[in-house]
Amino acid sequence: MKQDGIDLKSEATIAYGAPPLIAAKALDGEMEASLNFWNFCAQLEAKGFRRLAGIEDILPKLGAKGAVSAVGYVFDENWAASHRDAVARFIAMTRKAKQLLVTSDAAWDKIAPLTGTSDAAMLKTYRDRYRDGIPRRSIDDEEKDARVLYRVLAEIGGRDLVGPAAELDPGTFYHAVPGD
Repeated sequence: MKQDGIDLKSEATIAYGAPPLIAAKALDGEMEASLNFWNFCAQLEAKGFRRLAGIEDILPKLGAKGAVSAVGYVFDENWAASHRDAVARFIAMTRKAKQLLVTSDAAWDKIAPLTGTSDAAMLKTYRDRYRDGIPRRSIDDEEKDARVLYRVLAEIGGRDLVGPAAELDPGTFYHAVPGD
Protein backbone atom coordinates (compact mmCIF):
# COMPACT_ATOMS: atom_id res chain seq x y z
CA MET A 1 0.00 0.00 0.00
CA LYS A 2 2.87 2.32 0.83
CA GLN A 3 4.30 1.86 -2.68
CA ASP A 4 0.90 2.92 -4.04
CA GLY A 5 0.92 6.09 -1.94
CA ILE A 6 -1.44 4.87 0.77
CA ASP A 7 -0.41 5.15 4.40
CA LEU A 8 -2.57 2.64 6.26
CA LYS A 9 -1.54 4.02 9.64
CA SER A 10 -3.12 7.39 8.88
CA GLU A 11 -5.83 6.43 6.36
CA ALA A 12 -7.35 3.38 8.02
CA THR A 13 -8.48 2.18 11.39
CA ILE A 14 -6.47 -0.98 11.91
CA ALA A 15 -7.97 -3.66 14.13
CA TYR A 16 -6.22 -6.85 15.17
CA GLY A 17 -7.85 -10.09 16.21
CA ALA A 18 -7.93 -13.84 15.83
CA PRO A 19 -8.54 -14.93 12.22
CA PRO A 20 -12.06 -16.29 12.84
CA LEU A 21 -13.02 -13.09 14.68
CA ILE A 22 -11.74 -10.89 11.84
CA ALA A 23 -13.71 -12.99 9.33
CA ALA A 24 -16.87 -12.78 11.46
CA LYS A 25 -16.53 -9.01 11.84
CA ALA A 26 -16.14 -8.67 8.06
CA LEU A 27 -19.27 -10.80 7.54
CA ASP A 28 -21.14 -8.58 10.00
CA GLY A 29 -20.11 -5.50 8.00
CA GLU A 30 -18.00 -4.07 10.81
CA MET A 31 -14.97 -3.56 8.55
CA GLU A 32 -14.49 -2.63 4.93
CA ALA A 33 -11.55 -4.95 4.28
CA SER A 34 -9.59 -7.63 6.05
CA LEU A 35 -6.27 -9.39 5.82
CA ASN A 36 -6.51 -12.99 6.88
CA PHE A 37 -5.37 -16.57 6.33
CA TRP A 38 -6.33 -18.16 3.02
CA ASN A 39 -9.07 -20.38 4.43
CA PHE A 40 -10.89 -17.48 6.10
CA CYS A 41 -10.55 -15.43 2.92
CA ALA A 42 -11.97 -18.37 0.95
CA GLN A 43 -14.98 -18.46 3.29
CA LEU A 44 -15.59 -14.76 2.73
CA GLU A 45 -15.11 -15.08 -1.01
CA ALA A 46 -17.63 -17.95 -1.16
CA LYS A 47 -20.09 -15.66 0.63
CA GLY A 48 -19.77 -12.93 -1.98
CA PHE A 49 -16.76 -10.93 -0.82
CA ARG A 50 -14.32 -9.81 -3.51
CA ARG A 51 -10.62 -10.47 -3.32
CA LEU A 52 -8.66 -7.22 -3.46
CA ALA A 53 -5.25 -8.83 -3.67
CA GLY A 54 -3.65 -12.16 -3.05
CA ILE A 55 -0.16 -12.69 -1.75
CA GLU A 56 0.88 -13.54 -5.32
CA ASP A 57 0.05 -9.91 -6.23
CA ILE A 58 2.01 -8.44 -3.34
CA LEU A 59 5.23 -10.48 -3.28
CA PRO A 60 6.68 -9.20 -6.58
CA LYS A 61 6.32 -5.62 -5.32
CA LEU A 62 8.51 -6.61 -2.36
CA GLY A 63 11.21 -8.17 -4.54
CA ALA A 64 10.22 -11.84 -4.66
CA LYS A 65 10.54 -13.59 -8.00
CA GLY A 66 7.68 -16.02 -7.27
CA ALA A 67 5.28 -17.35 -4.70
CA VAL A 68 6.78 -18.22 -1.32
CA SER A 69 5.41 -20.87 1.01
CA ALA A 70 3.57 -19.35 3.92
CA VAL A 71 3.13 -22.57 5.86
CA GLY A 72 5.71 -25.16 6.68
CA TYR A 73 6.64 -28.01 8.96
CA VAL A 74 8.71 -27.56 12.08
CA PHE A 75 11.06 -30.14 13.56
CA ASP A 76 14.23 -30.30 15.59
CA GLU A 77 17.40 -30.35 13.46
CA ASN A 78 19.08 -33.02 15.59
CA TRP A 79 16.02 -35.24 15.38
CA ALA A 80 15.84 -34.75 11.60
CA ALA A 81 19.54 -35.59 11.24
CA SER A 82 19.02 -38.91 13.01
CA HIS A 83 15.71 -39.66 11.24
CA ARG A 84 16.43 -38.62 7.66
CA ASP A 85 14.44 -41.52 6.20
CA ALA A 86 11.34 -40.65 8.24
CA VAL A 87 11.59 -36.99 7.23
CA ALA A 88 12.08 -37.94 3.57
CA ARG A 89 9.03 -40.24 3.68
CA PHE A 90 6.96 -37.52 5.36
CA ILE A 91 7.94 -34.97 2.70
CA ALA A 92 7.24 -37.47 -0.10
CA MET A 93 3.85 -38.31 1.42
CA THR A 94 2.84 -34.65 1.71
CA ARG A 95 3.89 -33.99 -1.89
CA LYS A 96 1.85 -36.98 -3.07
CA ALA A 97 -1.19 -35.81 -1.09
CA LYS A 98 -0.88 -32.28 -2.49
CA GLN A 99 -0.57 -33.65 -6.03
CA LEU A 100 -3.74 -35.68 -5.50
CA LEU A 101 -5.57 -32.60 -4.23
CA VAL A 102 -4.38 -30.64 -7.28
CA THR A 103 -5.56 -33.22 -9.80
CA SER A 104 -8.61 -34.89 -8.26
CA ASP A 105 -11.95 -33.27 -7.53
CA ALA A 106 -13.07 -36.68 -6.24
CA ALA A 107 -10.41 -36.44 -3.52
CA TRP A 108 -11.99 -33.15 -2.43
CA ASP A 109 -15.39 -34.85 -2.27
CA LYS A 110 -13.86 -37.44 0.09
CA ILE A 111 -12.33 -34.84 2.41
CA ALA A 112 -15.31 -32.47 2.29
CA PRO A 113 -16.44 -33.46 5.81
CA LEU A 114 -13.00 -32.48 7.14
CA THR A 115 -13.42 -28.93 5.83
CA GLY A 116 -16.39 -28.24 8.06
CA THR A 117 -18.64 -27.22 5.19
CA SER A 118 -21.37 -28.95 3.26
CA ASP A 119 -21.82 -25.92 1.00
CA ALA A 120 -20.70 -26.79 -2.56
CA ALA A 121 -19.65 -23.22 -3.40
CA MET A 122 -17.57 -22.99 -0.23
CA LEU A 123 -15.89 -26.34 -0.91
CA LYS A 124 -15.08 -25.26 -4.48
CA THR A 125 -13.54 -22.02 -3.21
CA TYR A 126 -11.52 -23.92 -0.58
CA ARG A 127 -10.35 -26.31 -3.29
CA ASP A 128 -9.39 -23.56 -5.72
CA ARG A 129 -7.57 -21.43 -3.15
CA TYR A 130 -5.79 -24.45 -1.66
CA ARG A 131 -4.59 -25.41 -5.13
CA ASP A 132 -3.41 -21.85 -5.74
CA GLY A 133 -1.28 -21.97 -2.60
CA ILE A 134 0.57 -25.23 -3.18
CA PRO A 135 4.31 -24.54 -3.59
CA ARG A 136 5.56 -25.47 -7.04
CA ARG A 137 9.11 -24.12 -6.96
CA SER A 138 12.38 -25.55 -5.74
CA ILE A 139 13.31 -25.16 -2.08
CA ASP A 140 16.34 -23.11 -3.20
CA ASP A 141 14.13 -20.63 -5.07
CA GLU A 142 11.70 -20.43 -2.15
CA GLU A 143 14.56 -19.80 0.26
CA LYS A 144 16.12 -17.07 -1.90
CA ASP A 145 12.83 -15.19 -2.05
CA ALA A 146 12.16 -15.74 1.66
CA ARG A 147 15.52 -14.11 2.38
CA VAL A 148 14.57 -11.10 0.24
CA LEU A 149 11.20 -10.79 1.98
CA TYR A 150 12.76 -11.16 5.43
CA ARG A 151 15.11 -8.25 4.66
CA VAL A 152 12.11 -6.14 3.62
CA LEU A 153 10.31 -7.00 6.85
CA ALA A 154 13.46 -6.22 8.86
CA GLU A 155 13.74 -2.83 7.14
CA ILE A 156 10.07 -1.94 7.59
CA GLY A 157 9.40 -3.37 11.03
CA GLY A 158 12.86 -3.52 12.54
CA ARG A 159 13.57 -5.36 15.77
CA ASP A 160 9.95 -5.02 16.90
CA LEU A 161 8.92 -7.29 14.03
CA VAL A 162 11.85 -9.64 13.43
CA GLY A 163 13.89 -9.45 16.62
CA PRO A 164 17.65 -9.05 16.56
CA ALA A 165 18.29 -11.07 13.38
CA ALA A 166 18.85 -8.93 10.30
CA GLU A 167 18.83 -12.03 8.05
CA LEU A 168 16.70 -15.16 7.85
CA ASP A 169 18.22 -17.96 9.90
CA PRO A 170 20.18 -20.37 7.67
CA GLY A 171 18.37 -23.39 9.14
CA THR A 172 14.88 -22.14 8.31
CA PHE A 173 14.56 -24.25 5.15
CA TYR A 174 15.23 -27.97 5.21
CA HIS A 175 16.95 -29.40 2.16
CA ALA A 176 15.97 -33.07 2.05
CA VAL A 177 17.70 -33.54 -1.27
CA PRO A 178 20.53 -31.22 -2.40
CA GLY A 179 19.24 -28.90 -5.11
CA ASP A 180 15.61 -29.64 -4.19
